[in-house]
Amino acid sequence: MVKKSFLTRDDLVKLDKELKLIPLTFDKMFKSVFTYDLEIFKEFLILETNLDLDIKSTNIFLLNNELPKGIIKEYQKTIDIYVSLNDNTRIDVELNNASYNDLLSIRNSLYESKLFSMSLESGESIKELANKKIIQLDLNTKDLNITYGEDILMAYGIKTGNFYLKNRQIILKYLAYYKKMYYNFDIKLSKSELWLVVILSETFTELYDLLGELLSDSKREKFIRKVIEMSKDTFILHEWEKEKMDELTKLAYEEDGHKKGLADGASREKAEIAKNMLKDNLSLDLISKYTNLSHEELEKIKETLEK
Repeated sequence: MVKKSFLTRDDLVKLDKELKLIPLTFDKMFKSVFTYDLEIFKEFLILETNLDLDIKSTNIFLLNNELPKGIIKEYQKTIDIYVSLNDNTRIDVELNNASYNDLLSIRNSLYESKLFSMSLESGESIKELANKKIIQLDLNTKDLNITYGEDILMAYGIKTGNFYLKNRQIILKYLAYYKKMYYNFDIKLSKSELWLVVILSETFTELYDLLGELLSDSKREKFIRKVIEMSKDTFILHEWEKEKMDELTKLAYEEDGHKKGLADGASREKAEIAKNMLKDNLSLDLISKYTNLSHEELEKIKETLEK
């Protein structure tokens, strides 16, 4: 049997001319690729959370039962990836494709509390949870104008019964910061930082080059082939195109709303000017000339002054 050779960089350069890479920042793409090989995902999580765990001896368990790799359509029902490491660390990973703000911060805080509650509902006691870490890893893909790439948004303890828990935190990573550092400055990134650049890859060739600094040839091959497979998947492609169209529609509505707001503001300003001119008993012809309001509109404004 002839051993199948690995993809080469030239293969990926050629592929980029034939196929568009669906970004890993697309929610369904991220979940599909990273849950396809949990060993790679485990390494990614240990690096990003800075946990003192040995990669080889650590076990990983996927807790999202909606994510079997054979049921692609089920991915859309889950907003995150939830895993357990060695059964004593729970990590929830979520992509944020919007600028981070106070509202998202509050939402994350509430969601992190929900994760804690979910653990209780699973039948575990408070005493058992006292020995577990619960981490929300939030990967933000949009914020460009930032001065640092990582924040621990919340690290706190809570009192419950006779136990004091100090094992819950939210870690926010700004991916664009690390991509800027990697391509614009002569800075050597750590493996955890380089992984964040990987997620923002725009071509298969870029993905190939970045993964070459992180994974063995066999793991890189497995990862890239999964990305290629998903980029060709008609369902994923349809959902990605639909999301792009929804985003464009949303932006169009926001722009229209902004224009309407400006127009409404200008109309109110004209009405106020007209009111003041009417109070000074200026002629309707003169007021109309300077405000572009019709005589009919001015008569209506005048009626409000007389009430």
